[in-house]
Amino acid sequence: MKIVIYQTSDLHGYIYPTNYVNDQPLGFLKIASYILNDEKKYDASLKIDCGDLVQGSALTHFLSKQAIEENPIIKGLEFINYNVYVLGNHEFNYGLEYLTNAYDKVSDKVINANIKGLPFNTKPYEVFDFNGFKIGCIGFTTVYIPNWEQEVNIKNLEFLDIVKQYAKYEKELKDKCDFIIVCYHGGFEKSLDEHMTPTEALTKENQGSELLENFDSINMILSGHQHRSFITKIKDVICSQPMHNGQSFTKIVIDTESKDISYELIDVSKLNNEIDKKLESIFTQTQKDLDVYLDKIIGEFDKDMRVDDIFLARLKGHPFINFLHQVQLDVSGADFSALSVFDSAIGFSKKISVRDVLINYPYPNTLKVLEVTGKQLKEAIEKSATYFVIEDKKIGINKDFLVPKVQHYNYDTYGGLEYKIDLSRDFYDRVVYMKKDGKDISMDDTYTIVLNNYRASNTSIYPAYEGCRVVKEINLDMSEIILDYIQKHKKIIVDDNYNYFID
Repeated sequence: MKIVIYQTSDLHGYIYPTNYVNDQPLGFLKIASYILNDEKKYDASLKIDCGDLVQGSALTHFLSKQAIEENPIIKGLEFINYNVYVLGNHEFNYGLEYLTNAYDKVSDKVINANIKGLPFNTKPYEVFDFNGFKIGCIGFTTVYIPNWEQEVNIKNLEFLDIVKQYAKYEKELKDKCDFIIVCYHGGFEKSLDEHMTPTEALTKENQGSELLENFDSINMILSGHQHRSFITKIKDVICSQPMHNGQSFTKIVIDTESKDISYELIDVSKLNNEIDKKLESIFTQTQKDLDVYLDKIIGEFDKDMRVDDIFLARLKGHPFINFLHQVQLDVSGADFSALSVFDSAIGFSKKISVRDVLINYPYPNTLKVLEVTGKQLKEAIEKSATYFVIEDKKIGINKDFLVPKVQHYNYDTYGGLEYKIDLSRDFYDRVVYMKKDGKDISMDDTYTIVLNNYRASNTSIYPAYEGCRVVKEINLDMSEIILDYIQKHKKIIVDDNYNYFID
């Protein structure tokens, strides 16, 4: 018989083929409509989602504010009969009540071998019997969640090392199964070949390669989290990771008689199938309500702040960036502000709707205020300055921010001071000066800096912040903070003078 396996991951609530500004060739409706027709060609199917499903878009933000009995995103996946769910790190962003509301009704399909204390029942693995050919799926979630997530959102939860947990269940799986699939909301920390050279700091955030190095019983790793796009074989193990926001998905066909396995990533932009009307009807009313909410005008700027070239905005500065710093400094009272400009950022027109805010800041980051010395501030800016390189006499982006994973979000700009970076100098010696109110910032003096909770906690990327005293925590989503600021001020004047100079 022929068994087809479909894997999605990091859908982030992208259901319709749109980013809520314009049409995009992506989304669950296109994927699911394809699957409904395609699976008819095979004897059996297995559908797996590897997490970050119910957070990350304007739709999920809206749903998180509603009193709903059943999350329509889960309902949509159930319509096409998903067999397996794995929790992603972003599933926890809206709190345990939202998480439970989303997954409780499908808890018998949630496989989870390494999170203890969830408020609903899960199982470590599931074995699927296809006429005697048994496929075992074991589920894991990145253990690095406590480094990012607000404590209240993971209260009483314990995240166990996935390598140790696989070892715990390996014999059971081998005894019960003909084929073992690791379903992992995490990625690969080493090169996608048999050399397995480290490609990032080995923090345990991504342990796919470590699984391959320690076990020979795994037949397939279906991964996520890193927002990469690949399908390959490593040590004869099929390893896959589809692109985020429903831009691609995994399709694998196993012939149980010949033992042949074919595998591919399907690019959603290449699909031309019509969206299934019954499936779409699950979301129709929610979509109408969402559009009303998103189109509400809440304020006005003194100037247009559209971001036409995000690379130039990061390099030269932009009124849009100034505005975000303005908001962070206002709500925190800190001396300085640090922030990254997300790839989704398009800036603002003069009149501002809720939609505009959520498109520009789709993630539910909160803010922290840290105590830093001038020396630590300089170290942080020096780290950011490694984002740019000069090649062929032109300024480009350091490949370390592009490979193996695109990480534009790890480049920060800084507000509340004036600074200059000289790209002709060596890494970590590029900051020419830092001034506040026209005076040089002392390396020994103590200051405060406001930044999002991800940056404040993920000190493997920005070690300058390691061990810094937390002065204040602002436990509101940054999108909420921006909305509150706009609604409070109504008509907003934004500084269009740039405070940093990079050349």
